[in-house]
Amino acid sequence: MVVCDRQFINGGIKMKSRVKISNGNSKLGKIPNISLPPIKACGNCDECRTDCYALKFYRMYPSVRNAWSVNWNCYRNNPKEYWNAISEYIGKKKPRFFRWHVAGDIADQTYLDVMAQIAQSNPETTALVFTKMYNLDYSNLPDNLSVIISAWPGKEIHNPFNLPIAFMQDGTETRVENSIECPGNCEQCGMCFNLKDLGKNVVFYKH
Repeated sequence: MVVCDRQFINGGIKMKSRVKISNGNSKLGKIPNISLPPIKACGNCDECRTDCYALKFYRMYPSVRNAWSVNWNCYRNNPKEYWNAISEYIGKKKPRFFRWHVAGDIADQTYLDVMAQIAQSNPETTALVFTKMYNLDYSNLPDNLSVIISAWPGKEIHNPFNLPIAFMQDGTETRVENSIECPGNCEQCGMCFNLKDLGKNVVFYKH
């Protein structure tokens, strides 16, 4: 876990912020990523909240729960600090890939716009995010920010910008089409980072 520490002044009081960026996990491989708490940092998640895989990790592992909660608190209380820490990390480390939100989602249009700015400032890094925030404007994404619409069985898909779709297959999803199957390791595969160029969707089997 990479911890980005810095001092900032809030109301005349010196405080320390810790934005926690993970170096990877068993599914992603060595792909750095940042997360927020599931459900509370997710909009439009009514259909998936009861089966949320990220919620299981959030409840099971105190270190994970702490890291995601710290990021959420930093974003809400000092968003400038949150964005600066992520931007500096990507700018210095220059990873080939960066994953937004193993847990959590894009908060709003401003959040998406800053994600796009960070991607545009770091053309050597391709960033990936899955989202259920269908109502945002995705018309001005840089080429190195891959946004994939998350679909859930029974949830209507709203995709006016014709973004790639990630289907969760639990045996009831009938809309899967033109999709690659997730092989289970992002570092070795990497196709989700380029789905739009490939003209493909992706399907994940419930686990």
